[in-house]
Amino acid sequence: MNAMVVLIYVIIILVAIMLRILFASIMNGVAIKKGQAEAHAFPIVFFFGIMGCLYVVALPDLVIREQNEDILTALIEMKERR
Repeated sequence: MNAMVVLIYVIIILVAIMLRILFASIMNGVAIKKGQAEAHAFPIVFFFGIMGCLYVVALPDLVIREQNEDILTALIEMKERR
């Protein structure tokens, strides 16, 4: 009976580790899409769990910020041409 309990605990631990790897991979992809490739999202989410996920969600979106700056620059240039 003890061997069965140990086996169940090992399976639970392996599933928990696989879920952490899955969530860390997903959140790392989210961080990269936000332009935060240097955010080290994978280890943060892997080790801190839901708090790491909240960290990635709270990261600023640098891609949209850069696009907004490009639009603003284009509008200023159009205004100066008039």
